[in-house]
Amino acid sequence: MESKYLPVPDDEEQQISEKKSLLTPLERCAYYMSVPPSPYSPAESVADYRTIRYNITPALKRSEFVGYGADVDKAWNHITYDVGDQMITREELDRLGLDPSSLAIKNPKTGQEGYRAGIQVFHQLHCLNLLRQDSYRDYYSHMGGDIQVEPEDLRGHLDHCIEIIRTSLMCQSDIGVFTFKHYEGFEGHWPDFSTLHTCRNFDTIRDWAFENAVAFGNEE
Repeated sequence: MESKYLPVPDDEEQQISEKKSLLTPLERCAYYMSVPPSPYSPAESVADYRTIRYNITPALKRSEFVGYGADVDKAWNHITYDVGDQMITREELDRLGLDPSSLAIKNPKTGQEGYRAGIQVFHQLHCLNLLRQDSYRDYYSHMGGDIQVEPEDLRGHLDHCIEIIRTSLMCQSDIGVFTFKHYEGFEGHWPDFSTLHTCRNFDTIRDWAFENAVAFGNEE
């Protein structure tokens, strides 16, 4: 599945690199020290960064993630349920500062013992997907899964997901800037969200998580 974020053209990427190269040594040091390193993650080796220009217009074109139906569900499953959970070692658990009484499992493919773990982005996407499904409740309410549950259970799950997404957005606190302009066929001026962002490569993270997934049902 193709990524919905497109890398900037080579010539634009070159211009960005040239601007960075003009920084003085002190400015360059300050530039890279302004972003503190992220906490350790076993997936950090594949979390490379790319300069991305968002492709979002006022009239949202129907991507494979918009709406409802079998094809839309397939697209969301590809970035959520199909990924599965992973396993971390005791050394990684200690490095992450997590509870040693966490659920222990054994990898059926290797026999290695460790702890069942998940990568945050896939849980966050699961939560966003649940909000999408709830917005089409008439379609999903009779299809089983997380939507077809008791109303109070669904309400609790939705509130949990709203908090997960809110917390993540406020933690990231995107300080990118957008302007407003006139679009043909629209009245007034609308936000121009086609702005540059530095993004982790989601596709490589998804591939790593899928390749390191551990089957359920082998808990100790």
